[in-house]
Amino acid sequence: MLKYSRRPIVTTISLIALVCIIYYMSSSSQNLESSLGKVRSPINLNSDTLQSNLDSLLQREVSEQGKNAQKPLENAASGQQQQAQAQAPAQAAPKEEVEVVQAFMPKMANETLKAELGRATWRLFHTILARYPDEPSEHERTTLTNYITLFAQVYPCGDCARHFQKLLSKYPPQTKSRKTAALWGCDIHNKVNERLKKPQYDCTKILEDYDCGCGADEEAPDYTLKGESIKHLQGLKVEKEEKQRGG
Repeated sequence: MLKYSRRPIVTTISLIALVCIIYYMSSSSQNLESSLGKVRSPINLNSDTLQSNLDSLLQREVSEQGKNAQKPLENAASGQQQQAQAQAPAQAAPKEEVEVVQAFMPKMANETLKAELGRATWRLFHTILARYPDEPSEHERTTLTNYITLFAQVYPCGDCARHFQKLLSKYPPQTKSRKTAALWGCDIHNKVNERLKKPQYDCTKILEDYDCGCGADEEAPDYTLKGESIKHLQGLKVEKEEKQRGG
Protein backbone atom coordinates (compact mmCIF):
# COMPACT_ATOMS: atom_id res chain seq x y z
CA MET A 1 0.00 0.00 0.00
CA LEU A 2 2.78 2.40 0.92
CA LYS A 3 4.67 1.51 -2.27
CA TYR A 4 1.78 2.53 -4.52
CA SER A 5 1.14 5.84 -2.64
CA ARG A 6 4.71 7.16 -3.29
CA ARG A 7 4.48 7.02 -7.12
CA PRO A 8 2.25 10.05 -7.62
CA ILE A 9 4.52 12.12 -5.41
CA VAL A 10 7.68 11.14 -7.29
CA THR A 11 5.98 11.72 -10.61
CA THR A 12 4.86 15.18 -9.53
CA ILE A 13 8.32 16.15 -8.32
CA SER A 14 9.86 14.90 -11.57
CA LEU A 15 7.45 16.95 -13.65
CA ILE A 16 8.19 20.07 -11.59
CA ALA A 17 11.96 19.56 -12.01
CA LEU A 18 11.57 19.03 -15.77
CA VAL A 19 9.56 22.27 -16.08
CA CYS A 20 12.24 24.17 -14.14
CA ILE A 21 15.00 22.81 -16.36
CA ILE A 22 13.10 23.78 -19.54
CA TYR A 23 12.45 27.29 -18.18
CA TYR A 24 16.06 27.73 -17.17
CA MET A 25 17.37 26.67 -20.59
CA SER A 26 14.92 28.97 -22.36
CA SER A 27 15.93 32.03 -20.29
CA SER A 28 19.64 31.27 -20.76
CA SER A 29 19.19 31.13 -24.53
CA GLN A 30 17.43 34.51 -24.56
CA ASN A 31 20.17 36.13 -22.46
CA LEU A 32 22.86 34.73 -24.72
CA GLU A 33 21.08 36.03 -27.82
CA SER A 34 20.63 39.50 -26.33
CA SER A 35 24.28 39.70 -25.27
CA LEU A 36 25.64 38.60 -28.65
CA GLY A 37 23.12 40.44 -30.74
CA LYS A 38 21.15 39.09 -33.61
CA VAL A 39 23.07 38.39 -36.81
CA ARG A 40 21.15 40.37 -39.37
CA SER A 41 23.31 39.33 -42.32
CA PRO A 42 25.35 36.23 -42.88
CA ILE A 43 29.13 36.45 -42.70
CA ASN A 44 30.65 36.85 -46.14
CA LEU A 45 33.72 34.70 -46.54
CA ASN A 46 34.43 35.87 -50.10
CA SER A 47 38.21 36.35 -50.60
CA ASP A 48 37.78 39.66 -52.53
CA THR A 49 35.69 41.17 -49.74
CA LEU A 50 38.14 40.03 -47.11
CA GLN A 51 41.05 41.54 -49.08
CA SER A 52 39.29 44.90 -49.51
CA ASN A 53 38.44 45.00 -45.82
CA LEU A 54 42.00 44.15 -44.95
CA ASP A 55 43.34 46.89 -47.27
CA SER A 56 41.06 49.50 -45.73
CA LEU A 57 42.16 48.48 -42.25
CA LEU A 58 45.81 48.71 -43.26
CA GLN A 59 45.33 52.18 -44.79
CA ARG A 60 43.60 53.40 -41.66
CA GLU A 61 46.39 51.97 -39.51
CA VAL A 62 49.10 53.62 -41.64
CA SER A 63 47.27 56.95 -41.56
CA GLU A 64 46.95 56.89 -37.78
CA GLN A 65 50.60 55.92 -37.37
CA GLY A 66 51.65 58.78 -39.67
CA LYS A 67 49.69 61.31 -37.62
CA ASN A 68 51.13 59.96 -34.38
CA ALA A 69 54.66 60.09 -35.81
CA GLN A 70 54.21 63.64 -37.10
CA LYS A 71 53.19 65.06 -33.73
CA PRO A 72 56.55 64.31 -32.01
CA LEU A 73 58.37 65.84 -34.99
CA GLU A 74 56.29 69.01 -34.80
CA ASN A 75 56.81 69.20 -31.05
CA ALA A 76 60.56 68.67 -31.48
CA ALA A 77 60.77 71.39 -34.16
CA SER A 78 58.80 73.78 -31.98
CA GLY A 79 61.04 72.98 -29.01
CA GLN A 80 64.20 73.56 -31.07
CA GLN A 81 62.88 76.88 -32.32
CA GLN A 82 62.04 78.03 -28.80
CA GLN A 83 65.45 76.90 -27.57
CA ALA A 84 67.20 78.76 -30.39
CA GLN A 85 65.23 81.91 -29.60
CA ALA A 86 66.10 81.59 -25.92
CA GLN A 87 69.80 81.06 -26.65
CA ALA A 88 70.01 83.77 -29.32
CA PRO A 89 71.95 86.78 -28.03
CA ALA A 90 70.11 90.03 -27.60
CA GLN A 91 70.37 92.26 -30.63
CA ALA A 92 72.83 95.05 -30.27
CA ALA A 93 71.33 98.49 -29.91
CA PRO A 94 71.32 100.31 -33.26
CA LYS A 95 73.84 103.05 -33.73
CA GLU A 96 72.62 106.58 -33.38
CA GLU A 97 72.70 108.11 -36.83
CA VAL A 98 71.84 111.58 -37.99
CA GLU A 99 68.58 111.80 -39.88
CA VAL A 100 69.28 112.53 -43.54
CA VAL A 101 67.63 115.80 -44.55
CA GLN A 102 67.79 117.18 -48.06
CA ALA A 103 70.20 120.08 -48.49
CA PHE A 104 68.31 123.37 -48.17
CA MET A 105 70.83 125.89 -49.52
CA PRO A 106 69.90 127.66 -52.80
CA LYS A 107 71.59 127.00 -56.11
CA MET A 108 74.91 128.80 -56.60
CA ALA A 109 74.90 130.53 -59.99
CA ASN A 110 78.30 132.23 -59.72
CA GLU A 111 80.62 129.69 -61.38
CA THR A 112 83.80 131.40 -60.19
CA LEU A 113 82.68 131.37 -56.56
CA LYS A 114 81.46 127.78 -56.95
CA ALA A 115 84.88 126.65 -58.24
CA GLU A 116 86.79 128.43 -55.44
CA LEU A 117 84.45 126.96 -52.83
CA GLY A 118 84.85 123.49 -54.34
CA ARG A 119 88.66 123.58 -54.25
CA ALA A 120 88.72 124.74 -50.62
CA THR A 121 86.12 122.16 -49.62
CA TRP A 122 87.91 119.27 -51.27
CA ARG A 123 91.15 120.25 -49.55
CA LEU A 124 89.43 120.31 -46.18
CA PHE A 125 87.63 117.05 -46.99
CA HIS A 126 90.77 115.12 -47.95
CA THR A 127 92.79 116.59 -45.07
CA ILE A 128 90.21 115.39 -42.55
CA LEU A 129 90.28 111.87 -43.98
CA ALA A 130 94.10 111.86 -44.15
CA ARG A 131 94.37 112.79 -40.44
CA TYR A 132 91.65 110.39 -39.37
CA PRO A 133 92.83 107.75 -36.81
CA ASP A 134 94.33 104.61 -38.30
CA GLU A 135 92.39 102.46 -35.79
CA PRO A 136 89.31 104.52 -34.92
CA SER A 137 86.87 103.71 -32.14
CA GLU A 138 83.16 103.21 -32.76
CA HIS A 139 82.48 106.70 -31.47
CA GLU A 140 85.03 108.22 -33.87
CA ARG A 141 83.61 106.29 -36.80
CA THR A 142 80.09 107.48 -36.01
CA THR A 143 81.32 111.05 -35.56
CA LEU A 144 82.96 111.11 -38.99
CA THR A 145 79.88 109.68 -40.69
CA ASN A 146 77.63 112.22 -38.98
CA TYR A 147 79.98 115.07 -39.88
CA ILE A 148 79.98 114.19 -43.58
CA THR A 149 76.19 113.77 -43.58
CA LEU A 150 75.57 117.09 -41.85
CA PHE A 151 78.15 118.91 -43.96
CA ALA A 152 76.32 117.82 -47.11
CA GLN A 153 73.12 119.33 -45.72
CA VAL A 154 74.57 122.80 -45.09
CA TYR A 155 77.05 123.09 -47.97
CA PRO A 156 76.60 126.62 -49.43
CA CYS A 157 76.17 125.40 -53.01
CA GLY A 158 72.70 123.85 -52.88
CA ASP A 159 72.77 122.03 -56.23
CA CYS A 160 76.28 120.70 -55.46
CA ALA A 161 75.13 119.51 -52.02
CA ARG A 162 72.08 117.68 -53.34
CA HIS A 163 74.19 115.86 -55.91
CA PHE A 164 76.68 114.94 -53.18
CA GLN A 165 73.86 113.57 -51.04
CA LYS A 166 72.86 111.24 -53.85
CA LEU A 167 76.43 109.94 -53.97
CA LEU A 168 76.40 109.41 -50.19
CA SER A 169 73.20 107.39 -50.35
CA LYS A 170 74.73 105.15 -53.03
CA TYR A 171 78.28 105.08 -51.65
CA PRO A 172 78.12 105.59 -47.86
CA PRO A 173 81.25 106.73 -45.99
CA GLN A 174 83.85 104.05 -45.26
CA THR A 175 85.36 104.70 -41.83
CA LYS A 176 87.12 101.47 -40.89
CA SER A 177 90.61 103.01 -41.00
CA ARG A 178 92.53 106.07 -42.22
CA LYS A 179 93.49 104.43 -45.51
CA THR A 180 89.97 103.16 -46.14
CA ALA A 181 88.43 106.57 -45.47
CA ALA A 182 91.01 108.39 -47.62
CA LEU A 183 90.52 106.06 -50.59
CA TRP A 184 86.74 106.34 -50.26
CA GLY A 185 86.98 110.15 -50.28
CA CYS A 186 89.21 110.07 -53.37
CA ASP A 187 86.76 107.79 -55.18
CA ILE A 188 83.86 110.13 -54.36
CA HIS A 189 85.91 113.07 -55.64
CA ASN A 190 86.55 111.25 -58.92
CA LYS A 191 82.83 110.54 -59.33
CA VAL A 192 82.18 114.29 -59.04
CA ASN A 193 85.02 114.98 -61.52
CA GLU A 194 83.45 112.51 -63.94
CA ARG A 195 80.15 114.39 -63.78
CA LEU A 196 81.93 117.72 -64.30
CA LYS A 197 84.12 116.18 -67.04
CA LYS A 198 87.33 116.88 -65.14
CA PRO A 199 90.49 114.70 -64.99
CA GLN A 200 90.56 111.74 -62.61
CA TYR A 201 92.73 111.94 -59.50
CA ASP A 202 95.37 109.28 -58.81
CA CYS A 203 94.07 107.77 -55.56
CA THR A 204 97.32 105.90 -54.86
CA LYS A 205 98.90 109.25 -53.91
CA ILE A 206 96.07 110.59 -51.79
CA LEU A 207 97.88 110.04 -48.46
CA GLU A 208 101.10 111.50 -49.87
CA ASP A 209 99.47 114.69 -51.10
CA TYR A 210 97.66 115.48 -47.84
CA ASP A 211 99.19 115.78 -44.37
CA CYS A 212 98.40 112.70 -42.32
CA GLY A 213 99.49 114.19 -38.99
CA CYS A 214 101.85 111.32 -38.32
CA GLY A 215 105.16 113.15 -38.69
CA ALA A 216 107.79 113.41 -35.97
CA ASP A 217 107.26 117.17 -35.71
CA GLU A 218 103.71 116.59 -34.47
CA GLU A 219 104.76 114.37 -31.55
CA ALA A 220 105.63 117.43 -29.48
CA PRO A 221 103.38 118.18 -26.48
CA ASP A 222 100.07 119.82 -27.34
CA TYR A 223 98.94 122.42 -24.82
CA THR A 224 95.29 121.91 -25.80
CA LEU A 225 95.40 118.36 -24.42
CA LYS A 226 96.20 119.56 -20.86
CA GLY A 227 98.79 116.88 -20.19
CA GLU A 228 96.88 114.06 -21.87
CA SER A 229 98.04 112.26 -24.99
CA ILE A 230 95.96 111.99 -28.14
CA LYS A 231 96.03 108.17 -27.83
CA HIS A 232 94.48 108.48 -24.39
CA LEU A 233 91.66 110.61 -25.78
CA GLN A 234 91.09 108.19 -28.65
CA GLY A 235 90.66 105.38 -26.15
CA LEU A 236 87.90 107.14 -24.22
CA LYS A 237 84.34 105.94 -24.65
CA VAL A 238 81.44 108.35 -24.51
CA GLU A 239 78.54 106.97 -22.52
CA LYS A 240 75.02 108.17 -23.09
CA GLU A 241 73.47 109.84 -20.07
CA GLU A 242 70.18 108.59 -18.71
CA LYS A 243 67.17 110.84 -18.69
CA GLN A 244 66.92 112.89 -15.52
CA ARG A 245 63.87 114.23 -13.83
CA GLY A 246 63.69 117.99 -13.94
CA GLY A 247 61.57 120.41 -12.02
